[in-house]
Amino acid sequence: MTRQIFPIFTLLVLQLFLTTLIAADSLSTGETGSEEDIQILNCALYIEHLESALYTEGLSRFSVQNFVDAGLEPWIYGRLQEILEHEETHVNYLRSAVANAGGHPIGRCAYNFPYDDPMSFVELASKFETIGTAAYHGASAMLTDEQYVSASGAILGIEARHSGWIDSSVRKVSAWSGAFGVPLNCGQMLTLVSPYIESCPSKDLEISPLPKPYPPLTISNLARPNELASLSFTIPKNSTSSSSLSAIFLTSNAGVLTVPVDLQDEQKPIQVRIPENVRGDAFVIIVNNAKDVLDESIFAGPALMRLDFDSADRLE
Repeated sequence: MTRQIFPIFTLLVLQLFLTTLIAADSLSTGETGSEEDIQILNCALYIEHLESALYTEGLSRFSVQNFVDAGLEPWIYGRLQEILEHEETHVNYLRSAVANAGGHPIGRCAYNFPYDDPMSFVELASKFETIGTAAYHGASAMLTDEQYVSASGAILGIEARHSGWIDSSVRKVSAWSGAFGVPLNCGQMLTLVSPYIESCPSKDLEISPLPKPYPPLTISNLARPNELASLSFTIPKNSTSSSSLSAIFLTSNAGVLTVPVDLQDEQKPIQVRIPENVRGDAFVIIVNNAKDVLDESIFAGPALMRLDFDSADRLE
């Protein structure tokens, strides 16, 4: 039975591959994609450049022995090399997709990755994979060309596998945060990765502008559910809507949760109480309208909050 199924499966994969090549070839005949789709594809290329650069740098900086000395299994190094190959393949695909759609593919930026050992390198990779998965989730909902929707979904599946594997097999925490993924738009993704960007090719961004990041937000990762967490963000001067801000938690396990932000005492740090049932990765956004997270409502964020838990739902 297994031997009969395998050739059929191989044939289906080859048919899908040929169909993809034909579709890509049809783009080179002069058909152009919408400006919105091209921008979304360039946003995906932006995060793929970032991921590819991190893995290239980290795997060049550290050896298998460095991983072993840090308490990691030696085979983990090889798996991360495979992930690098995936990210490079994604970069090449997206470059071609943007160009074939009539756009200008953005180039790689200069980065500042804050890690100093194999484990902190893996922690940063985990964050980027989580952000990338959420970005592709959002892209799949916003793309209009069916071909790109399909490609985005295909990459989303691989990014999610990267994220789950690193979290479970390397970080030894849950491979998921809940039953549903959280989608992010391009501006939200850019906000999350902006601290790691030193500079980007100005000409690329002039030709292919991306959405502006939202104002930055930092949130204490020491706090736990039902505890107060300190927030850091800039409240615009003369703002008439800053007196009633809310923090929106976009979660995989409990949906969208909204809690008020404490701004009563200017002498104390800005604080928010973390909802009791938040688990795993949550994206936190400060808004002045608790009913939505539209651009005009966002004061700051998102920030990524990580509340890792074990198989018994105990926080790490």
